Amino acid sequence: MAESASRSNSHDYNYQRIVAYIFNHRATSRSAIARDLGLNKATVSLLCSEMQDRGVVSEIGSGSASSNGGRKPTLIEINRHYGYTLTVELDSQVIRALACYLDGETLQFQQVTATGIADLATTLDELIGQFTAIPGTTRGLVGICFAIHGITNGTQVQESFLDLGDLDLKAYFAKYGVPILLENEANLSAIYSRDFVEELGLENTVTLSIHQGIAAGFILENKLYRGSQGRVGNLGHNIVMPAFSINNSRSQVTYQDVYSEYAVIHQISDLLGKADMSLDEISKLYADHNAEVITVLSQFANGIAGILNNVVGMLDPDVFYLNSPLLHQMPSAIPQVRNYFKRLSGYDIPVKLIPNIQLATLLGGAALTSHTVLGLTGMKLHFWDYTDN
Repeated sequence: MAESASRSNSHDYNYQRIVAYIFNHRATSRSAIARDLGLNKATVSLLCSEMQDRGVVSEIGSGSASSNGGRKPTLIEINRHYGYTLTVELDSQVIRALACYLDGETLQFQQVTATGIADLATTLDELIGQFTAIPGTTRGLVGICFAIHGITNGTQVQESFLDLGDLDLKAYFAKYGVPILLENEANLSAIYSRDFVEELGLENTVTLSIHQGIAAGFILENKLYRGSQGRVGNLGHNIVMPAFSINNSRSQVTYQDVYSEYAVIHQISDLLGKADMSLDEISKLYADHNAEVITVLSQFANGIAGILNNVVGMLDPDVFYLNSPLLHQMPSAIPQVRNYFKRLSGYDIPVKLIPNIQLATLLGGAALTSHTVLGLTGMKLHFWDYTDN
């Protein structure tokens, strides 16, 4: 019995290694797999045939012959048309959805306004329904990931800026017959930075996500660190300034109260006597050197640098990525974040805006779902960011 279990474990382990190798090399041969993974050719051939039978990989023609001549090797790659993933991002203002092939190529994007929704379940059903008949794949929809602006432990949503009411996402959408994944938006941004952003040698990264709340996603030794209940990285609730009034009633000022995008927009709107200013309006005033806007943005930049300084003493990452639409709109504020962070910490760790900020979270969800569908959770995969083309 033990020997049988050992053979099964060996089979599964080698199967995963080969699938990951094929995924990361885009097009390769069985002989290259055997050579680079240290496996015998018979094992590789057997497992690749199994993958072809399942439709996970496909043959794409012949490669070049070796310098010694001989037969040209048959090339294989991940079958991107095996199926497609769907990520749905639940923000308090807008709900966005993106379908991708397994290798990250984007297929279809939709969004709806989140405000004023009477029946969230029906709205999500209608949105997801627009993706369930995408042609050209064997299995169709193979998984749905919900990106939560808030906190989830992977099974239940514990906090959400979008009011979910009593909607149990995992239970309700199980009717689609595919894996239903729940993940914090900041964690998905971090997965995107790991799987799509090609920066060699970086194994420890922090992605700070600044939207209505403030949260961080941690990649440690190339693995997402979630904590025991998924609460790690919820920096927005950290206290900036505890205060006790004379009657002993307790009040607290958190990072989220002061440095979230929502807070900054409201500060500027109040100073200028306007309501519901957009990032475009604020960006124009910033470019025109409006004194109030510059002051608030300077305080914001210093505050973000302070948050990074608090994180660096615990994790010492290779790089910080900032997922912030506000900073994306006003990138000239980034040098102040960098300079003040360096002054506070004494470290010269790179601080960068996350690339492709509009789709970073959604593509992170696509990567997480592909990992799950292919049975490669925890293995290093390199996705191809076709949105850069």
